[in-house]
Amino acid sequence: MGIIKKQAFQSSVLLYLGVIIGFLTTGLLAPNLLTKSEIGTLRLLLSYSAIFMSLGILGFSTTTIRFLPQFLNKKGVNHHGFLGISLLVGTVGFLITLACVFAIKPYIIHNNIDKSLQFAQYFIFIIPLIFFQVYYTLFDSYNTALYRSAYGVFLRDFVQRILVLIGLLLVLFHYFNFEQYIYFWVAAICFPTILIFFHLVKHKAFDIKINWKQLSKPLIASMASVSLFGLLNSFGTIAMLQIDAIMVNMFMDASAVGIYVTTFYFGTLVLIPSKALNKIAPSLIVKAYKENDLDTVKDIYYKSSSSLFLIGVLILLGLMVNLDNIFNIIPRSYEEGKDVIVLIGLANLVKMAGGGNDSLITYSQYYKMTTVFLIVLVILIIILNFIFIPIYGMTGAAFASLLSIFIHNLIKFIFIKIKFGFNPYNFQYIAVIGIAILAYFILQFLPEISNFIVEILIDSIIVTILFYIPVRFLPISSEINNSIQQIINKVRTGIDGKIE
Repeated sequence: MGIIKKQAFQSSVLLYLGVIIGFLTTGLLAPNLLTKSEIGTLRLLLSYSAIFMSLGILGFSTTTIRFLPQFLNKKGVNHHGFLGISLLVGTVGFLITLACVFAIKPYIIHNNIDKSLQFAQYFIFIIPLIFFQVYYTLFDSYNTALYRSAYGVFLRDFVQRILVLIGLLLVLFHYFNFEQYIYFWVAAICFPTILIFFHLVKHKAFDIKINWKQLSKPLIASMASVSLFGLLNSFGTIAMLQIDAIMVNMFMDASAVGIYVTTFYFGTLVLIPSKALNKIAPSLIVKAYKENDLDTVKDIYYKSSSSLFLIGVLILLGLMVNLDNIFNIIPRSYEEGKDVIVLIGLANLVKMAGGGNDSLITYSQYYKMTTVFLIVLVILIIILNFIFIPIYGMTGAAFASLLSIFIHNLIKFIFIKIKFGFNPYNFQYIAVIGIAILAYFILQFLPEISNFIVEILIDSIIVTILFYIPVRFLPISSEINNSIQQIINKVRTGIDGKIE
């Protein structure tokens, strides 16, 4: 197995393990062990620090991936201190963000002292969070450029989440109160930076002595241009994920944020299957573009759209039929966020229906449009949140996300249609939605079962059967049918082998 494929496989396994651990922490333990305000406080610290981090790296993580090969000798060993340049840029960026933090601190404290006291008290924690996340991101991009990407995923999606899980277990067994837990939680977020530092030292990749002669004026200009592009991209990506929690707190309080982010999490379950695509599609599309094979690009776009849409509809359908039972898993006091689950689930279904549209644009000659579309999305989210949160509260924030993502994906679809002539959508997508709606209403006639775990299992199995049987006869499901048939064939082969 080639090093890139091996790293992609390892990363995918770690990502899915991270999803399981994330469910235990975000979906199960945190809502039952922490108050809504405490959960909101943690999320606000993470949101603010993530946005400042995206500014603090000054786009240099993108520059690292693009330019590091120019700083390596034939053996792939760094002799020119590129990491030193990266850390120098990161230090400047961190100092700039530090000045910004102290500039907005009085406003944040004043705005939250009455409605979100805990967040106001712990706001200062965003400084270590920013510091460690800036350097982690720079270390990780450097390590990734050296073809060791799986280690960064291991730290962020496994080690960090395991530490957060351990912290919650210590709360569960009354070893920690919230004040002790938040210190542990901050340490858990920061700890991967220390580990990746020692990882680089161990592999003799921590070379920070800069060879200034290597930095010609044209090279510096090119690196600055890519960094600016990367800054806009990283800020847009992080802001898209974090801005809604900040704006919910702006108009409401940290308790509302706690309800919002917890129920929001369940809506994001629709997106899980796309993680595998995001690991595979880019390399396939890059290869196809390099060979000027637009038919393959089209095939990937069409198949990814149909396959992810089908799986996304089924997962959303599962959430819908088990919506009431979710509040047997988390406290009933979170039911205020029931509509958030539905709206965010729909928003993520829209993303799934887009398939590999981001990769199609990003790796084409129109790659700069990815940044334009991302900035448009962030602006839409901010404007629509300002409109809908004052009217509908946290439901308004979820609706703003749905509407923003729909418009964003519609713009990308129109762009791809005009520039490439691709249109993967047809009446079969409508037929799938109709089948899902019919399956949902049939489930409503089933009697309730007293044991909610048994009810979740039974309802999920029945709705899967009701959905899959009619859908399997549609041409849109050919990829899914082929995958299922391959699994069945492997199982049969294994059984036959054991019998013999």
